[in-house]
Amino acid sequence: MLITAKSDYGLRAALHLSRSGSRQTVHQIAQAQRIPEKLCAQIMRRLVNKGIARSKAGREGGYSLAREARLISVASVLEAADRGVCIFKCVGNPGICEFSENCTLRAALGSFADAIGCYLEKLSVEDMKQGKPALPAFAAASAQAPAQVAEGVSA
Repeated sequence: MLITAKSDYGLRAALHLSRSGSRQTVHQIAQAQRIPEKLCAQIMRRLVNKGIARSKAGREGGYSLAREARLISVASVLEAADRGVCIFKCVGNPGICEFSENCTLRAALGSFADAIGCYLEKLSVEDMKQGKPALPAFAAASAQAPAQVAEGVSA
């Protein structure tokens, strides 16, 4: 899965804001999340421009989430911080492979990437804050499969 450092930092910054309960300066966010301060400032501007965070200038200034964490999707944060999540290079850019036109694996990977994209759209910053995001249906079924197989073997 290709999630850039900027996207990771953006999600960490949004989670920090959701947990803080008060406005946070770039310095506070950068220090708490171990993000280079200059890069943190750039990412926070992008989050503000995309309506995920809001900023207030001045002595009592800083950043906060623009809306409730439950209303902000992880996908929107990842995209705002850098770009959309590209799960597989060949899916996002078919021209990089000479076999892409006839590749059946690329089609399957594309479906998988779409499913992950849908999951990240449904997953909220609040879900991440709670620390127990629900697995998407396709992953939940896979996670239960080994236990069911083990039950069948021991019976």
